[in-house]
Amino acid sequence: MRLPFHLSPRHLAGRVALVALALPGGPAGAREPDNFIATSVLFSSSSRLRDVSTRHVSPTLSAGFRVGEQSQLRLDWGLPYTSLTPPGEPRWKSMGPSNLLAGLNTAFTAADLAFLRVGIAVALPLAFHDRGREDRQVPAISEDANYTTASAVRGRTDPWLWALDTTSLVVPVAVGLDLPGLRLEADAALGILLPVSRDAGGSRFVLQTGAEATLGLFFIEPGVRAWWVSSPREALGDLGTRDREAQFSIEPFLRLSLGGGFVRAGARFNLDGPEGQRAPGGRGWALDVSAGVGF
Repeated sequence: MRLPFHLSPRHLAGRVALVALALPGGPAGAREPDNFIATSVLFSSSSRLRDVSTRHVSPTLSAGFRVGEQSQLRLDWGLPYTSLTPPGEPRWKSMGPSNLLAGLNTAFTAADLAFLRVGIAVALPLAFHDRGREDRQVPAISEDANYTTASAVRGRTDPWLWALDTTSLVVPVAVGLDLPGLRLEADAALGILLPVSRDAGGSRFVLQTGAEATLGLFFIEPGVRAWWVSSPREALGDLGTRDREAQFSIEPFLRLSLGGGFVRAGARFNLDGPEGQRAPGGRGWALDVSAGVGF
């Protein structure tokens, strides 16, 4: 069994998380094998989300494949499902694919203690507005709400996965320390979301940052993760006059390493959003359970 503070350059490079951001199936800080497959399910329920009873579940899949000695190709994809019950109206339901995030990451180490991860990722557009909606009974609002909720219950993290009619370019960087029994990490990602149809509006930048601390107690790893996400209220234009919204969220978690696999459970809490709104991106909670195996 490898202790949390012993990471050779080869193994550290192969255990790179895409943006070090708790992306679907790959929580930040998880030391993944060179090649792996993982899945996660995120649950959330709110009795009043913009005055609408909301239930949400997001099953997701992730996979990593070693490329060379220090790099890893990673793929992330989700299938969000949301049901809504507006006051006095029937329940609406919507399900659809997320965008497919494909990234290449490289890791560097110093004295097997400090590490640096850098990468680049592209979100391939798979999530679109339904252009045949005039022949359907489901209102357009439920489709938009599905993807908005998927991002909202995550504290607006990873918007490149959940933004409809967009493709995105994401540039992540992360630094950390692997100390005896303690792992510390800080990361940031700058993403630009580009519209691929008129329904998407304009382009916009998103800045996402995070920090994590994990204890290594043999095969048990308790930890806590925090995110801060900043994005414009509107599409890019005159950046000097555009307001920006920020969201802060925190997640205590427990991770169990079982041979070549892992199981992880965390409870994410979104703190006050802009102007204390209790709306998508405002206060809320979500339970995230994931598991994976290396090969």
